[in-house]
Amino acid sequence: MKTLLISIPILFFSITIFSQNIYTGKVADNQKEPIAFANVVIYSTTNKTLEKGSITDENGNFTVELNSKEGFYIEISFLGFETKKIELNQITNLGIIILEENSNALDEVVIKAKKQSLIRKNDRLIFNINNTAVQEMGSAVDVLKVTPNIVVRDDKLTMLGKSSVRVMINGKMMPLQGDELSNYLSSINSSNIKAVEVITIPPSEFESEGNGGIINIILKKQKSDFWSVVARTSGTQRTQFSYGNSLAFNYKKKNTYLTVSVSNGEYIKNSKFNNNYYYDTEIWKGDGPNRYENDYLNYRLSVTQNITYKWEVGANYSGSNSDNNIQTNNTDSVYDLLNTLKYALISNGLSKQNSKTHTFNINNIFRLDSIGKSISLDFDYYISSSQKTGENSGGKIENNLNLPTFSNDTGIDYDFTNFSSKIDFSLPFNKIKIKFGGKASISKTSNDFKFYDTFGGAPIFDENQSNIFNYDEKIFGIYVSASKQLTKKITAKAGLRAEKTETESYSKSNNESNNNNYTKLFPTLYVTYNIKDKKSISFNLSKRLNRPRFESLDPFKIILNPYKTIQGNPFLKPSYITTIEFIYNTKKNELKFYAQSLEGSYNQISEINPITKVVNYTYYNHIDISNYGITNTYILDKVDWLTSYNTVDLGYSIMTSSLPQTIGSQEGFNAFIQTQNYIKLNSKKTLSLGVNYYYVFPSKVNLSHSEGYGPLDLSLRLKLLKGDLNFSMYLNDVLNTSRPLVTNFYNDVKSTYKNYYDTRSLSFNLRYTFGNKKINTKSSRSGNNDIQNRANR
Repeated sequence: MKTLLISIPILFFSITIFSQNIYTGKVADNQKEPIAFANVVIYSTTNKTLEKGSITDENGNFTVELNSKEGFYIEISFLGFETKKIELNQITNLGIIILEENSNALDEVVIKAKKQSLIRKNDRLIFNINNTAVQEMGSAVDVLKVTPNIVVRDDKLTMLGKSSVRVMINGKMMPLQGDELSNYLSSINSSNIKAVEVITIPPSEFESEGNGGIINIILKKQKSDFWSVVARTSGTQRTQFSYGNSLAFNYKKKNTYLTVSVSNGEYIKNSKFNNNYYYDTEIWKGDGPNRYENDYLNYRLSVTQNITYKWEVGANYSGSNSDNNIQTNNTDSVYDLLNTLKYALISNGLSKQNSKTHTFNINNIFRLDSIGKSISLDFDYYISSSQKTGENSGGKIENNLNLPTFSNDTGIDYDFTNFSSKIDFSLPFNKIKIKFGGKASISKTSNDFKFYDTFGGAPIFDENQSNIFNYDEKIFGIYVSASKQLTKKITAKAGLRAEKTETESYSKSNNESNNNNYTKLFPTLYVTYNIKDKKSISFNLSKRLNRPRFESLDPFKIILNPYKTIQGNPFLKPSYITTIEFIYNTKKNELKFYAQSLEGSYNQISEINPITKVVNYTYYNHIDISNYGITNTYILDKVDWLTSYNTVDLGYSIMTSSLPQTIGSQEGFNAFIQTQNYIKLNSKKTLSLGVNYYYVFPSKVNLSHSEGYGPLDLSLRLKLLKGDLNFSMYLNDVLNTSRPLVTNFYNDVKSTYKNYYDTRSLSFNLRYTFGNKKINTKSSRSGNNDIQNRANR
């Protein structure tokens, strides 16, 4: 750590300062709200020729560089505002530049020119949807479905090549997950979204945890006081019907922002599992319908107050209650090699879980000047608890006789708490922008598992099959990053993050304690070369880590039935991910070459004993993976009635395993294509049809082989009452094809899985907005989302 502290000032002073004149400023409206993506263009005073062009960032800030301080003027423009011209002189800090609103232009303007949809910044891709057809789609969920690198299936967000994704609103991390996040995003009208930022390689100011990406949704700024209510109801018909309702109230008065929302619903999925094990003398064919039901209630409250122009303080609370029921009915039919049925094993289970989560956040932003210098201070507290009970029984069917073999009840009490605090300094200077800060996170986990044998009738507590598992974790991190325009066409951003991790775990049943203590450095580097006609070439480099989920560390073995057990591994270590990207970007197209290395990756495997036929599901750090690939995203909008978003990804993976029981290595190609097409069905643009399709080609993933699959989705959207009433209908997985066959090998035993997760569905979404029609949501912020994701059960 001492070496790290010394390295931070070295990084500051090692950055070369060039002699060009750096002009900085901030563009805002007459309410002093920043204007993002405003055009900033420099012209020569003598011959009116274009010298240089740029745009403001999400905070309205801009930086331009010139070799001279005389003979130029800057022109700033944005749709709906009067263009402003400023002569450049010896003063390089232009301060806040106010644009006056042009109300007539807003009422009469019709956009004919094609906008630059894809804007590449050093560490992110900006999907600019302002005044485009995307804003007519309905909700934030619909916008994310067409955002480059993002895939939305069953309202669950994924990012190409990433294991997880987090969501920010206006630069503030959302403390929401799962259905709660989906409900919140569905309440945001797409017409209120200005742009979506896709961060595939998070910079050093973000936690180094996870092979994940970040989505930042930028909302339009509200220019006056308002109140609004957004009411939403939705339903989905799978095998059974699910529904959801939400109500959100938004209020702004002078310097106070208030958001209150509540949502509830019932989510039901009927999955069907099919797995086969091919032993030397027998074939086990397993199948079973499983039913998952979740009754949930979510609620949140967010208050933000501008104490002064330079001090903003916010307090946020969100909570959720959920009752989960999972019913399993599995049959393993045992055949000889002539495919003659020998006997069958039946197992049935019913688990009930009540979970509660509470998230508290207090945040402060201190603005030091008018061009972006600031200090932010956050405190977060997160608590999650659940009580789960289970009833399991089964038997053997042979010669038409049903012989009971086991019966038990289980109970699990789970408690998790996390406290974290962080401080961030943002210091943009004339020639360089610097960020640095630190974070501390303390987590405690307690898992009390109880086992009762009920085979004889009355439940008997079994201490040997019960366990208490405690896990404590402390993470301390510091970071520094600097960005600079090196030349007229080259910008760069470099960062370094250090994290010290201390863990301690204890298993009562095993009488086993484990401790870990390690410090790691995580560098990031971004370089962008801007070509003419809004084209650019970028190079990105990052190193991150993936810490094990808390539940995967519990060494206690849970017996599901006589032939299936599940167990954690307390010796799991973090895996490390190094990513390199080369990107070519134009207005409507992004071409990306990437290489990624995963060292010591961990996953759950099926340990198959070919003699006893017992399968133990557990975790190991055993896979090293090298991925190489190319991704191309293209937006087609040549005609007014059709907008098409298309993505192609082609990769090659090399995988090796350190476990002798598994396949030693395998390599092969993998590919993915997606096309999403939105067709306007009337001249008023109030009715549109969506035709979306993606296909995952046969591929080798980790140590498995997966067949190809490709669902077709259809959607219909209707806007009424000037956009206040939105109705959407979706038909997902029309051809019922989302059930790929996956093949594995362990101890020379072949196993196959072909599971169906109830993906074919017909759903609707109805949202109504009323108030003064000047809707804005002030988002909450949370500093411990990486911890919440790992703790979520």
